[in-house]
Amino acid sequence: MEKQIITIIGSTGTMGSELIDLLSKSGASIRAVMSDFSKVREIPGVVWVQADVSDASTLEATLAGTDRLFLLTGNRAGFGKTQIEIIKTAENLGVKYIVKLSALGASPKTTSGLALEHWEAEQVLENTKMTWTILRPHAFMQNWLGEEAKTVKEEGAIYAAIGDGKVPFIDARDIAAVAAEALLHPEKHQRQRYVLTGAEAIGFQQLADAISKAIGKPVVYKSLSMEEMRTRMEKQGIPTKSIDSLLALAAYQKAGGATERTSDSVQEILNRPPYSVEQFARDYREYFIG
Repeated sequence: MEKQIITIIGSTGTMGSELIDLLSKSGASIRAVMSDFSKVREIPGVVWVQADVSDASTLEATLAGTDRLFLLTGNRAGFGKTQIEIIKTAENLGVKYIVKLSALGASPKTTSGLALEHWEAEQVLENTKMTWTILRPHAFMQNWLGEEAKTVKEEGAIYAAIGDGKVPFIDARDIAAVAAEALLHPEKHQRQRYVLTGAEAIGFQQLADAISKAIGKPVVYKSLSMEEMRTRMEKQGIPTKSIDSLLALAAYQKAGGATERTSDSVQEILNRPPYSVEQFARDYREYFIG
């Protein structure tokens, strides 16, 4: 019997790369879609396809023959329309099953533009004839490898606008492992919406302490107001719409309550606990060393 083709959109980022590795080890037949061909790696069972999925004219050729699809795109404003076009094309081509990476808080009532676009794409997917699984992870730990790693190296400090708020950040490796499990065993996970979090909600002070211990140097947490954080992000060249969305999320996290809730989904699906912030800091310590 011919192997089913699992197509991965979003195959070269932190999570996508981990997902590709996990699926390859399982012996799956994988089509990895990417826009930058310089990121190609030689991996058993993986065929690389270069395509710009935001260009609707490329989608039929990119998705033809796909049985199962993992959907992850960038989060620039307007990404929801790209995902909806991918979903519609997949349905027309006879794709049987989609695992969509969404976001916690995806809702028609959200104040976050990012979460709203995810919700709109979810609605289109749920109303197709395909089966699906939706993953709604909380904030990725790997997001700290950008600006936070830079300021730790340069200033020994971390900046955030959530005050003493706590968030059950999740390691992208856990999300990839859940996605791999769903793609390999859709019969167990179809029509499920999984909220994915770490085992505990942590604040940025705990993150600073974990990094400090991992690198052997003091790291301090500096809490900023929303306006101070807006100014920092403007200086970094982040688009205004993205800043608005990120600050809406920060305000939600600062308020606490629902944003602090943890989920047991990772433990239940993988039969192991999620990675802790301390383990993350140890595994990625080189990113924080100046």
